[in-house]
Amino acid sequence: MVLRPLVLSAALTFGLSGCIINVNGAGMESFDYHRTSALSLDASGLNGLEAETGSGALTIEGVEGLTQITLEANIYGYDGVEPELTLMRDGDQAKLVANFDSFYRVSFNGSSPYIDIVMKVPASMMLDIEDGSGSIDIKGVDANMIIKDGSGSIDIDGGKNVVIDDGSGSIVLANVDGNINLDDGSGSIEVSKVKGDVVINDGSGAMTVVDIAGKVTIDDGSGGIEVSNTQGLNIIEAGSGDLSFNNINGPVSMN
Repeated sequence: MVLRPLVLSAALTFGLSGCIINVNGAGMESFDYHRTSALSLDASGLNGLEAETGSGALTIEGVEGLTQITLEANIYGYDGVEPELTLMRDGDQAKLVANFDSFYRVSFNGSSPYIDIVMKVPASMMLDIEDGSGSIDIKGVDANMIIKDGSGSIDIDGGKNVVIDDGSGSIVLANVDGNINLDDGSGSIEVSKVKGDVVINDGSGAMTVVDIAGKVTIDDGSGGIEVSNTQGLNIIEAGSGDLSFNNINGPVSMN
């Protein structure tokens, strides 16, 4: 996903000058600053959110009847390494950018700077997310989702058609109202209660797929596979690891 340069709009309210706290606790990496920021954007006329996020946790909650997108951020960084944090309107899309572009032009000792984000969006808002690293947690969104993730866990409860391209990290998908297309590098996978078809291309990691109203197709490199309660099963490649399936109410094929 490519985002064009963004320009601040009057619909945006923000507070990048929130409290600054030095983090020097035992057992924690030392950052020069911890800033908090709050952004909001009028959601009227918007039907999707495009997000480009770097390091840090991303939490999104869909809320029925919500008229504003709200965002709370905790920013951990170093002097001379300033974050880019914007939430803006572009036609019928909201666009979020949250990263540390300048991080790559400086050197430091310790952990990489990161931004933890908690958002609330209208439940019907489509999501298109490109994330670097850190956990992704989405619930209450009743819309299509496209997620490209480098590393970190993904936990989604809800959604319609869900497309995920993931590098590494555990994945949990539940209560999806459409189809799932998942391309995963490594990490465990748990998929349950899906009303459409499920297609999984997986490199390594254990996999559990249960209660699928449609057909399940799996191409797997390594790791155990358990499938139950589906309307069909196609195993393109099982790789290494145990394979078990039961209550398949449709054709079963293994290449």
